Amino acid sequence: MLVFQELKPFFQQIMRYVGNGYTECQISTIPEKKRYKVPHIDAKLKKRYKSDLTQGQRQYRRKKGQCNYAVLRYRDFCYLVLKSKGKDETGEKWNSIYRTPIPVGSHLVLELLKDERGRNTVKVEKKAWQDIRSAVLLSIEKRAGARFHGEIGKVYNLSKVLPYRGINLQISSLLKAVKQAQKEHGTKWTVPVFFSKKNRVTSEV
Repeated sequence: MLVFQELKPFFQQIMRYVGNGYTECQISTIPEKKRYKVPHIDAKLKKRYKSDLTQGQRQYRRKKGQCNYAVLRYRDFCYLVLKSKGKDETGEKWNSIYRTPIPVGSHLVLELLKDERGRNTVKVEKKAWQDIRSAVLLSIEKRAGARFHGEIGKVYNLSKVLPYRGINLQISSLLKAVKQAQKEHGTKWTVPVFFSKKNRVTSEV
């Protein structure tokens, strides 16, 4: 089992596993009232999914046509169990990792998908992104400068922690909407520089 306290390494590891064929998953959040049980849950999941096997043991299972499992925990907030191809010994229901919502905070939900180039990427789940977008644009409409800078700052921080194409496309679309909204409501608030000219994303989601 791997435990992460930061989003960036958490998703980097997810991308590595998915790239190596771990494309089915189960995900569950940990209720606040049960977080004291995390050590017990960790031990239970390690045993159930044999997540601490050596590389040699995993290769042996693959040769026998059996799947392998990986268990990841983000803080005390959620568990993500990944499964590779092969015979499943658990009899449980598994979902594709693609488009499966991964909640990583009370208001932030992310998902993996294939971009238009067929490459794995990450984006904010649709409903969560709509909430983020609405908060930014509403602050402009209400001419609430402090609120605007707080909301756009959250988006800026997200872009630096998770600089994936999927998220950058969403941000690119938002920046165009911000520019139009500022023009309509007569505000001229400074927006952080999200992308360098070299890495600027011009496509819209």
